[in-house]
Amino acid sequence: MKKKFIILLAVMLMVSGALIGCKKTDDSGAKDVPAANDTPAVDNATKVGLVLAGGLGDRSFYDSSHEGVEQAKKDLGIEYKVYECRNDASLLNDQLVQASQYASIVAVVGHEFYDAVQEIAEEFPEVSYIYVDNEIEGIDNLITISYAENEGSFLAGALAAMLTTETSIEGIDENKLVGMVGGRDIPVIRNFQAGYEAGAKYIDPEVEVKTLFAEDFEDPAKGKENATTLYSMGADIVFQVAGKTGEGVFEAAKEMGKYAIGVDTDQRHINPDVIVASMVKKVGKSIYETIENIQNDKIEKGKVVYYGLSQGGVEMGYGTDDMAQFATEDMKAKLEDIKAKIISGEIKVPTGK
Repeated sequence: MKKKFIILLAVMLMVSGALIGCKKTDDSGAKDVPAANDTPAVDNATKVGLVLAGGLGDRSFYDSSHEGVEQAKKDLGIEYKVYECRNDASLLNDQLVQASQYASIVAVVGHEFYDAVQEIAEEFPEVSYIYVDNEIEGIDNLITISYAENEGSFLAGALAAMLTTETSIEGIDENKLVGMVGGRDIPVIRNFQAGYEAGAKYIDPEVEVKTLFAEDFEDPAKGKENATTLYSMGADIVFQVAGKTGEGVFEAAKEMGKYAIGVDTDQRHINPDVIVASMVKKVGKSIYETIENIQNDKIEKGKVVYYGLSQGGVEMGYGTDDMAQFATEDMKAKLEDIKAKIISGEIKVPTGK
């Protein structure tokens, strides 16, 4: 009897050990995100980590970066994981390290990483880092991508100035005032602001541009509060440059019978009745192309890559063909003419960074 008990106990211990060994715990915050076509993993595929200061679901900056790695999975055969910090500063270093241990290429999205990415890039010299929205030179395995937001925003400001006295549109009056809600008062957002103001005044020097900063990229309530203030002051169009916070701008526009301009992705689909256009910043395109260039050894080490109008890095988006258009064909033609003049250098766009 005693012998049977000992054998039974041994079997139970073996089963328990097997179960514990099969349990997988992942507290890293990383997400395995399958491709839309659910293609199987490729042996020896390039692994990419996408590290976000915020998180997916903003329908703007972060989602655009995700589109880039998703496209790279489809076209280039990479595998990837997404690491979201959800605006928790204590996670920045940890998530970067986790991504660096997993991937040979790490795409880093968010101004908050400025110090951390430089430190960790030196700790992992075999990893290639792509850091968007900044300019850092001199670290061989760190490629930074800088966008000419001011050029694209010049077009957005020009459109706002053309629409702000278009009284045939319900909710627009003769008052020459347009607005902008920025996420934070930082260089990249001031670059948007500089171009937006210059574009509006290029069309009509009498147009006044007022800007408020929500001091947050993840709080729609603050975006709505700031936009409501601008609309109450007489602005009939507000340019949102605030990530997820900007969704509150769209809410305020709807409630007050006013209009907005989206940012980073073509956001008209969110509410085509109030979003007249978007200033599209091709974050996904730039990440995709940089991954491809790293794979093909076509990257200049430690340099800044620039994306402006001439590189197709910024542009205006007007939604899909089934959406009613606020920008007339004449307005669009005018914007194309301005775009050509910016690319040729005839128009000098001021910068804010």
